[in-house]
Amino acid sequence: MKGPVQITLARPDPPRQRWWRRDDDYVDDGDVGVLRIGRNLAAVDTTFSSSDEVTKRWLAEASTVARGRRLRAPLVAGLVALRGHDPSDRARGSTDFSPNDHDNPIRCIALCLGGSRAIVYSPEAYGCRVRKAKYDGDRLNFYSNNMTQLRAFLDDKRITVACFGAREATRKLAKEWGLHVALPEELTHLFALAFGKVAGVETEKKALKKPDKYWMGKAALARAKAKADRDDYDTDEEEEATNLGKTWRPPKVVSGLSLERMARVALGPEMRLARCPPKVAQADWGSYYLGEEEWKYATRDAYLCFEIAACCLQKLGDPIGV
Repeated sequence: MKGPVQITLARPDPPRQRWWRRDDDYVDDGDVGVLRIGRNLAAVDTTFSSSDEVTKRWLAEASTVARGRRLRAPLVAGLVALRGHDPSDRARGSTDFSPNDHDNPIRCIALCLGGSRAIVYSPEAYGCRVRKAKYDGDRLNFYSNNMTQLRAFLDDKRITVACFGAREATRKLAKEWGLHVALPEELTHLFALAFGKVAGVETEKKALKKPDKYWMGKAALARAKAKADRDDYDTDEEEEATNLGKTWRPPKVVSGLSLERMARVALGPEMRLARCPPKVAQADWGSYYLGEEEWKYATRDAYLCFEIAACCLQKLGDPIGV
């Protein structure tokens, strides 16, 4: 049995040296590279960004190339949201960090458009939270990053944003980054709809329960049902603060699936991918010392989100603008 395919990241220019980090693993704002999967399976131009300037330029170029001159079909984007150390904890000198703790804020995102362009965006944050508006206590305070272009991009209803764990990711992006994703899609749900029979998985089916209080009117029943359908971590105040009540809420993650498994089924058996190495799986994505390994796998995962979503949507008969 053949092993997993090789994943490489080639950089046209040597990394810039810094006195506090003297190895070749350092990545800086505006660095570019090419991610290659296998020999000829995929080649993705990738950019590392920590500033509005680089992100704005990338969004303008990538959107134009991926969409073309005419809007014939919705544009599809692959999104990966990566958690990191809370900047307020770091400012207080706390060094405890658990990568699997869902309370950790999102500190980095990766986007892929057209299957050929990707960006890994890791803006630096102050060691405090924004506390101006009524419900802005969870909002991160970023250094000179207004994210105007990124906000407009994600808020475009013509753009389908596919993400593994879309419900939690969009909720946290709205609360912590102030970014509203207008049309999120849960990647595992799309995969179960398109390849569920082949992969032996099914979409989650909620059991219908009869209401306990038959005296309730239709409006009261509808409100009670909507409240019961929310996740445990979603409260009424969070719904109002993050605008989640006004947008499509993606389904929950289908259990038993991973990006690597979905890629092999949807993209072909030759797409044999290994899991992320421990260094990446346990990375603090808010760290100052993100390196090539983290950049490479964040790009890979964003590419897989896009390709799997595009393949699923095409199989389900939905037009996509790629």
